[in-house]
Amino acid sequence: MNSGEGGTVPSHTVRVIVYLRAAAGGAAALREAYRATDWAGGKVPGMLGCELLRDAEREDGYCVLSEWETLDAFRAWQLGPEHTARPSALRPFQDRRVAPHYRVFEPDPGD
Repeated sequence: MNSGEGGTVPSHTVRVIVYLRAAAGGAAALREAYRATDWAGGKVPGMLGCELLRDAEREDGYCVLSEWETLDAFRAWQLGPEHTARPSALRPFQDRRVAPHYRVFEPDPGD
């Protein structure tokens, strides 16, 4: 993940976690699907970075952690035609046991 000057994340950024499960085709297929997304290629305006993470406790558990310039930047991509008209290669791997299968986090205003 990218960080701001001095190694700290700018306070206006948001992070999005998408929960994934490798059981839909195995870990190799999940990794391949991740590499096929716009996220992995850094081609999404407003996205500062993303990474695929494996759950240290569950062999089939994964997530994508992305960082965005602002909540508006994430929502513009989420609701825009690049995302809505073209389903993600990761869709078959979304872990629907977790509800919702993704979460958006922003800095605590009291911090």
